[in-house]
Amino acid sequence: MGNSLVFACARIRANERYLLNKEKLNQMVEAKTLEDACKVLQDAQYGEEGAVIQPLEYEKTLVKESQKMFTFLHSLAPDADEFRIFAYSHDYHNIKLLIKAEALHIPADSLQLTGGTLPAQAMKLSVLERDYAYLTPHMRVAIEESLDTLARTRDPQVVDLICDRECYKDIVEAAAKSKSKFVKGYVQLMIDTINLKTFVRCRKMGQTWNYFSTVYLQGGSITEKTFVAGYDEPLQQFAARIASSPLASAVEEGSAAIRESGSFTTIEKMCDDALIKYVKDAKYISFGIEPLIGYAVGKQMEIKSVRIIMAAKIVGLPADLIRERLRETYG
Repeated sequence: MGNSLVFACARIRANERYLLNKEKLNQMVEAKTLEDACKVLQDAQYGEEGAVIQPLEYEKTLVKESQKMFTFLHSLAPDADEFRIFAYSHDYHNIKLLIKAEALHIPADSLQLTGGTLPAQAMKLSVLERDYAYLTPHMRVAIEESLDTLARTRDPQVVDLICDRECYKDIVEAAAKSKSKFVKGYVQLMIDTINLKTFVRCRKMGQTWNYFSTVYLQGGSITEKTFVAGYDEPLQQFAARIASSPLASAVEEGSAAIRESGSFTTIEKMCDDALIKYVKDAKYISFGIEPLIGYAVGKQMEIKSVRIIMAAKIVGLPADLIRERLRETYG
């Protein structure tokens, strides 16, 4: 795999030039029409070659772009198990979809994602036939517990909660098996961001710390005990508890926005920015899996920013408000 990673890193460096930097994203924000915004995407090689991106179908383009990116990465390093930290989310998306579709007696094929550890059709057969031979133990738990709980509660949300919990267990285990300290650190920080956002939302919704404990994800660096201890104190005070975390500033600045407007936008943006700042170190690594992981995270965050821009422009949000929501760029 050594020689293949030399080639892979070279290809990644070549592709990085197509990533959208702040200037390009701002070009989309300032575009007078949706069509002009889409032209920026086409120049960055979004969509099919030679095809015009239809503004109102931008979501399909973004989904395909994400899948295209993972296909590209797998072609560069097909034996890299580190990509499982991304692939499992596609697997579990399909599991959720198939369980809910089965309960509602509707087809789900058109909404399934590629890019998981198991092909979409194989996952469909596994779920529908309850054949767990090719699934991880956590996937089996997710399917069986979801089916049982959904039958009793008739609440589709429980499927999301159960599957997300098991998904991140698989992700944490994949990172633990990795020889890369960089990958382990990224997954740990990612879980911290999810727990922090959940923590803030649970408090705002008036949920008890007992409820938060049921949705807390294991595998981050901020312990459940730390969250529970600070559950009833002001967010700025809680920030002192996690002063050594790169997320402390997200809590400090985000708490002011929540207090003033009730908006979670700032804290969510700053959590995403912390992830980008972490993976940017990969740009200075000349050989290894790190540049591929950094590129994947950067591309995913780019797609999130494009989604924000397109959705905001469709509803007529002012340019300044759109810019406030944009994530840091990897490019």
